[in-house]
Amino acid sequence: MSARTPRAFLGPAAVSVAAMLWATDGFWRNTLIQTMPSGAIVVWEHVILVIATGWLLVRERRHIAALRPAEWLSVFLIGAGASGLATVLFTQAFSYATPTTVVLLHMTQPIFAISLASLMLPEPLPPRFWPLLPVALGGAYLIAFPDVSPFLSLGAGDRPLGVALALGAAVLWAAGTVLGRRMLAHVPYSTLTALRFASALPALLVIAALTGWGTPGPAELPPLLATALVSGLLGLLLYYWGLRDTPAAVATLCELWFPVTAIVVGALFLNTLPAPNQVIGIALLWIALALMRHRPVPATPETVGAALAPTPT
Repeated sequence: MSARTPRAFLGPAAVSVAAMLWATDGFWRNTLIQTMPSGAIVVWEHVILVIATGWLLVRERRHIAALRPAEWLSVFLIGAGASGLATVLFTQAFSYATPTTVVLLHMTQPIFAISLASLMLPEPLPPRFWPLLPVALGGAYLIAFPDVSPFLSLGAGDRPLGVALALGAAVLWAAGTVLGRRMLAHVPYSTLTALRFASALPALLVIAALTGWGTPGPAELPPLLATALVSGLLGLLLYYWGLRDTPAAVATLCELWFPVTAIVVGALFLNTLPAPNQVIGIALLWIALALMRHRPVPATPETVGAALAPTPT
């Protein structure tokens, strides 16, 4: 085993584990949604997260002050866009389209992320990436739709607004992956995590003011803390730690472990066993990611090249 093999494995593995932690979020959120508006839940989560990570912003204040306007725009798009608005759009899409359609459109996120990465981050891909991409997406398809083709229900009960909202969420999440990779060339992964939480909070306060407010009581505090600190803080720290050495196009495929974990959680806690097609999908996804032979690509100004070069004056 070469010296680079552990490093090549650890980056995608950390991103995959982060996606698994995000999938546990629903276990806690289902309890909170019974007594609090969704906008208020997300705001209080971010209040906890800003309290937990605010000291990092103080410690790195000189480094943060040196960020250029274009980098601050990336921070804003990651926080307000990928953390805040994307979640609201995805949730609202269920009001205008069938769940099958919303999930299907969510599966377009890797396509957007790979396209954006090719434009903004000229970083090398694993040599087997393109041949194995259809295998990974096919596995994700079987995981999400084990029994019936989503195209049979596409259009039944769907409205154009629902489709637009779901696609908008997919684009914002894809942009968050690419911009996060880009920002890791300038700030440590822990600082980027803190910046993401802090920049999302003002936008989320506006959303909560428009959609409804609520204050957590003693019963809501345990699941709220679990959601914020486990799937939120720990998940994003692992995600950005792994993203330092993982090309954005590979990371977005690792994020497809989200539905895998949702299946496992359902089997363990809800007695909903995975269908045979889902087992096949999990195997295909794992095999595709394992065979890509990812090479670590550190997120530095050199690796992102022209996308980060200053504009000539």
